[in-house]
Order: sequence, then structure tokens, then C-alpha cells
Amino acid sequence: MKWISFHSSLAYAILVVHTASFPQLVAGTPFIAKNALKSWLQKRGDDGNATSEAVRYIRIDVSGEHAWRPPGANDKRGPCPALNAMANHGYLPRNGVVNMLTGSSMFGKVFGMAGELSLTLALYATLLSGDVLSLSFSIGGPHPGLLSPLLGGGNGLSGSHNKFETDSSVTHGDFFLFKGDVNSVQLPKFKKLLELQEDKKKPNFDLDVLTEHRKFTLQDSISTNPQFFYGPFSGLLVSNAGHCFIPGMFANFTQDNPKGLLTKEILMSFFAVYEDQDTGRLTHKRGHERIPENWYRRPPGGLLGDYGTTVFAQDLIRMASKYPQLLKVGGNTGRVNSFVGFDLGNITGGIYNSLDLLNLQSLVCFIFRVLLVIVPDTLQGGLLGGLIKVALNLLTKTLLPLVDPKCPGIQQWNTKILEGMPGYGKKGV
Repeated sequence: MKWISFHSSLAYAILVVHTASFPQLVAGTPFIAKNALKSWLQKRGDDGNATSEAVRYIRIDVSGEHAWRPPGANDKRGPCPALNAMANHGYLPRNGVVNMLTGSSMFGKVFGMAGELSLTLALYATLLSGDVLSLSFSIGGPHPGLLSPLLGGGNGLSGSHNKFETDSSVTHGDFFLFKGDVNSVQLPKFKKLLELQEDKKKPNFDLDVLTEHRKFTLQDSISTNPQFFYGPFSGLLVSNAGHCFIPGMFANFTQDNPKGLLTKEILMSFFAVYEDQDTGRLTHKRGHERIPENWYRRPPGGLLGDYGTTVFAQDLIRMASKYPQLLKVGGNTGRVNSFVGFDLGNITGGIYNSLDLLNLQSLVCFIFRVLLVIVPDTLQGGLLGGLIKVALNLLTKTLLPLVDPKCPGIQQWNTKILEGMPGYGKKGV
């Protein structure tokens, strides 16, 4: 299958680069990188002989070794509710420091994320926020790296503003407005989401609902944050992905609701929001996200299948077809309601224009092509920069052919038009 060949080749390639670049880290170990990869694939159940299958409804275990436990004082928790919940249930290390391949595996096992998307996200988190030598990243703040303090372990996802963590998120506040607190749910924003279904007999926070909430979160940032920034990757893709991933992977997928049902109770569980039964008052306990009881992940096979890059692109196109402003990049200029937007073509040299992204193939191409531009642009020079470039060469040879070998590359990447915006900061993407 395409997915199997991709996942094997990319993961193996990264492991080989890692081994060749730093042989002292694996000297004396009783296995080579290929055996490590084989073991990893076996744990995922990817034996290379997978066939299409009827839908299977998979309940995620939250008992025994996967029982919920609150994070300890030194455990890392960050802006992503899914990662926090997996760590609190032991699907990821409870200390919040995650190996890239483990993270990719667990994204699939717990939430039904497809391999090509889960590995891409885990790789991106490692390269821009983690420790390249150990192929790991923190889901929260910084953690010691293999060569600390020479290189460190990266700033973690909590320190990835304008890269992985973004303005105008689903429930969290903007970096500038909340003095860097990007990990806490801002209850007024969460209440706005709940209000969209408060008059429904059977509330369901599906993509149509999150699309309306997306319109609100974007305008809310424009009207309240003088340093709001909406970059070509962090805004157009990552920020919108949050609004797509929630209905796509937080919903409960059962025989009674094969397309998924995302209730208020499920949302509150994943976002660690609690409601007083007497007063209706909401509170948030940061880092206490949990997987609900009797919750079934997005199923493999059947009508839906795993949530991959193409599914995300389809969801984003649905949102942008209703609200085309989602495809503009730019930001406020130091005052609220001063948003200046640019067509994506001004940044890509015309290779990808904003309206092009309403085409499924063009959007999928852009998702992967832009990664090959922003990572070396963000990490320039030195040991890290050199290693990243090697990894990106491997990414080009394995990831892009899976999508379409004819995807046009981005030869010009001009972000100078964004640099005058105060929210752009240093190397915003």
C-alpha cells in the first residue's frame, strides 16, 4: 500500500540519517536502525500486507496502565489538548517528553490519524521545537537535550509561537494578550463555542459548527490583539487545522453515530473544563485533559478511514469556501482592527496563490512544499541547520512523491512583506 511504503521509507530514512550523523549515540547497541523501524511498525500493526477492511469501532482504554493521572510538578504539558490527554493516560510518556516515532504511533492508535500526517507533524515538532539528536520533543516547555546546554532540547511546543502554537486558536488566548500563556483555555472563547449548540436538542460540534467558531476566533484576534499574526503556515494551515482536527478526531465514532458525535461533555473532557452543576459556572484546570470514558476513536476502514492530509485539506477547503478570508495571510500592524492581508502568491513567487488552495491537489501540494521552505529558513547554519537540511532532503524524496511528483516547488519565499508586522517576530512562519 502507498501509505505503508511511505511510512517505512521516511521513518527508515530519518533513522539512517540520525545513525550516520551521530554514530556514537548507537555504538554498541544490539540492533540497527532497520530493526528498530521494523519493531516500531509491528507495534503499529503495519506489516506491509494491510488490505482495505470493514469499519471497526475501537474503544480507547482508560483503565489500568492507561488510567488518568494528573501531571506531576515536573511533567510537561502544553497547548495541545490531545497530546496532554495522551500523556495523562500514559499513551505518551507521562513526563511529556515524546520520541518522534512514538508520538506518530500514538497519534494513530488513539485518535485515528493517518501515518503520513502523524509522522509529518511529529517530525515538524522535533525539528522546530525539539531535540534533533534524540529525535524527541516536549509537549510543553523546554527539556534538557542530549548536548545540553550546548544545543538543548528545544523550547517545546509551549515555546513554539508562530510555528506550532498560533494566534486565533480554538480555545486558547493569543500570545501577546495573555503574556505568553498559550497553555490555558480562555473560558470566554470556550463559552462562545458552546453557545453555537446551546439551543440544539442533540448538540454536535461538527465541522460546520467549528467553521462558524473559526470565523469568530479569527475576527476576535483581529479586533483585540494589536500584534495578531496569521502566517502562511502557522495561520493558514496550523491555526485552521485546530478547528478541523477537533470534529475530525475528538468525536465519538460508534455504530449509532458512524460519522461521529462530538458532545459538550466530550469537549469539556478533552479541554479540562468543568461545570458546576448548581450554578453552571465553568472552570479550567490546566494540564488535566482526559480521554472520556466509553470513547471510540475515528475508525479505520469503512466510510471515513484514518484522518490524513487529504481529509484535512478537504475540511479546510470546506471552511474556506464559506469564509475565503481564511486563505489570506498577514496580521495587525500594531493597532486592533488594522489587519493587512496578502495573497499567498506574494510570498511564494506566484507558485501558490490563495485561491489555488481551494483546489484539493494544490492544497495538499502546498502543505508539504511549504515545510521544505520554512524549516531551513527557520533553522539556519550550525550543526542543527546542517542536520535539518539532510532530513529535508530525505523528506523531499519520500513524502512529496506520495502526494504528487508534479507538485511545483517553491523557489522564492519572500516574507519581507510580513516583517513590518509586530506579531511576526523572529522567524515567524
